[in-house]
Amino acid sequence: MRGLGAITLIATGLFVWNSTTYIDTGKTNRGIRFQDVQGRSYQLEDLSQKGAAVVVFLSTDCPAVPRYAPRLNQMSKQFKAQGAQFVGVYPNEGETAAKVKDHAKRMGFQFPVALDSKGDLTNYFHATHTPQVFVLDARGQTRYNGAIDSATKQANPQHAYLKDAVQAVLAKKTVKTAKTEVIGCFLKPASAESAGSAKITYAEHIAPILFKNCTNCHHPGNIGPFPLQTYDDAKRWAKEIKFYTQRRAMPPWKPEAGWGEFAGNRQLSDEQIQMIADWVDAGAPAGDMKRAPKLPKFSNEWGLGQPDLIVGMPEPYKVEGAGEDEYRYFVIPVEVPANTFMVGIDIQPGSRDVVHHANVFVDTSGSARRLDEADPKPGYSNFGSPGFVPSMMLGGWVPGMRPMKLQTGYGVLLPQKFDIVMQVHYFKGKGITANDLSKVGLYFSKKEETIQPVQLVVISNSRFRIPPGDSRHEVAGRWKTPADRSVKAVAIMAHMHLVARETQVEAITADKQVIPLLKIGDWDFNWQETYFYKEPIELPPNTEIKAVGFYDNSEGNPRNPNSPPKEVRYGDKTTDEMFFIFLAIADEKMKSSFLIPASF
Repeated sequence: MRGLGAITLIATGLFVWNSTTYIDTGKTNRGIRFQDVQGRSYQLEDLSQKGAAVVVFLSTDCPAVPRYAPRLNQMSKQFKAQGAQFVGVYPNEGETAAKVKDHAKRMGFQFPVALDSKGDLTNYFHATHTPQVFVLDARGQTRYNGAIDSATKQANPQHAYLKDAVQAVLAKKTVKTAKTEVIGCFLKPASAESAGSAKITYAEHIAPILFKNCTNCHHPGNIGPFPLQTYDDAKRWAKEIKFYTQRRAMPPWKPEAGWGEFAGNRQLSDEQIQMIADWVDAGAPAGDMKRAPKLPKFSNEWGLGQPDLIVGMPEPYKVEGAGEDEYRYFVIPVEVPANTFMVGIDIQPGSRDVVHHANVFVDTSGSARRLDEADPKPGYSNFGSPGFVPSMMLGGWVPGMRPMKLQTGYGVLLPQKFDIVMQVHYFKGKGITANDLSKVGLYFSKKEETIQPVQLVVISNSRFRIPPGDSRHEVAGRWKTPADRSVKAVAIMAHMHLVARETQVEAITADKQVIPLLKIGDWDFNWQETYFYKEPIELPPNTEIKAVGFYDNSEGNPRNPNSPPKEVRYGDKTTDEMFFIFLAIADEKMKSSFLIPASF
């Protein structure tokens, strides 16, 4: 068994919408003129005279743009010599020439970029999102509009829509896919301020929801790609707030109801979700701002008080610019007294602008040190797993999360000498450069406390082959509790890769009673987390833990890293798959913490 996956991955992903954009291949663009931010004048009909033109609608604050910037730059350079002209358009309210120049420089755009304050280009193309692309042929007619490609975060998209469209137009061939869903943010042209009198208002109804559930991540210096601290913030992102809350993608919480009761549930109620939708549909009215709650204050201090032990990354790690996210593992030697129980953990990101999540593993084999030595940069890189079998997993951090603390009376018995291996997922959705020097704080039990050691059951399956085209391939794993005693489940976490779509775990007792433990019906590699039960769940003797994962290896899975789909097997690479269920238990007969493998 190689590699165990990330404990927690929380952060903003890309926005995916159903496009309602417009193609009219007979429409003229004569007379539409604009200036780029350098003052150069253009006429839309002239852009494609050499063969093709690509108009890209952009934004200085949409988190999807930094993701796609490297791909846009590559295609702009590739097709320029073949007669295709790229131009970037910034249509949103509040954009200025200075902001656009700075953004274009940070993104590395070599093509001209322009403000569209009056909405001439936006109205002509009926653009609705950023980044949204339009491909024009030599006659100036629109032959494609929609997404740049089918990828969200992976580097190798299954469908290269923009690239295929430009190649077809340059070759004077039919564009096979003329319109696609847009991956990005809603366009935000200038609009009049909403009336203050309404049934649902920001001040009285929406601000309390945002301040309690959203602002802890969405404030300057934290991982949220845009702030949600003021009425203007909320109004600007109102459509996104409605879209994501209605789909229960925000606040992020993957477990389905009825499959275990977990601490820290971040779900909004149906009433709150409807209130947000009604507010947005009414034009996002402000209301009486004197009645709005006070903005919460955020502290970077240790949430459980001063830790008993603080350790940190050996040296800073520089996260540069835009593009694909990074996964780095940092090795930290630790020595503690004998019989030390860890009962809580807190993680302090060095740069909350770029730290998407952090997880902490225990290594006693020296494997992580060797991987670190072989990588010239600080720490080492590996996709999805630490590259070794950890002795234990201690916990993790995600934006807005409070410190992790085991239920009273439970703890992890630490080795005297070991390496902490801190996995850090670096988010590049802001397109900035930052130095990270994250720290870990451990909390130990008191001498007078009686602590039950926690063990980690690893239910896995590495002997599977997922055929290409199979949209619901099942992979299963099992483990049975001891025959002579009960154990208690205290936490659970699942780990799979990009082809995975669903997982569920249930306990079946000897008398056929079913105890639901976890179900995630919309699996996303970028939204993994360890879930702690509100109360430990008793698992009677001879209870079978049945874990199942479902995988979609078809063309219909936009996260599929293989194009066209190929047979997928177990492995550490992005194009491979895994199936792991980590179940933290407490067995009263066990006097130490250790890993219990249950591999197929």
